[in-house]
Amino acid sequence: SSGINAEYGGAQKLLDFSQKLDINLLDNVIKTMYHGTGPQQKAAQEVLVKLHNHPDAWQRVDLILEFSTNQETKHYALQILSSVIKTRWKVLPREQCKGVKTFIVGLIIKLSSDADSREKEKVFLNKLNIVLIEIVKQEWPRNWPTFISEIVGSSKTNENLCRNNMLILKLLR
Repeated sequence: SSGINAEYGGAQKLLDFSQKLDINLLDNVIKTMYHGTGPQQKAAQEVLVKLHNHPDAWQRVDLILEFSTNQETKHYALQILSSVIKTRWKVLPREQCKGVKTFIVGLIIKLSSDADSREKEKVFLNKLNIVLIEIVKQEWPRNWPTFISEIVGSSKTNENLCRNNMLILKLLR
């Protein structure tokens, strides 16, 4: 339909880092990529690949995770973050690394502390746990020597958090 084509001119806006990120537009482009067909799907995929590969895309992950309600969009954001952790973590400024680490840990604690959200967001929480392990592999022991004591200490907070922490420790193998 012409509405979707017009939207794809707009999809290019996602690549303009001088503008505020339009979460609704990103959600729509993601939906088109996963559920669309033909030229619209191809256009959506091209924009998303360019966005994923943009050197500053990872700096928008926190906004995406916080404001998108689409699980596929959140997964896409974690993929961006994951590739930055694997390929560029060591060259990022330490303050930015600490910020990412603190953000991910906070999100995991928030989602896993409550039984309802832990169950509802199970897949997303598992992906967050995997991203945390990628960070731990880069940071521990040199830059995060307290990781083990922190995870053990936070497990005393509540049973739900403890359960998730056990999953995180299992992923460390």
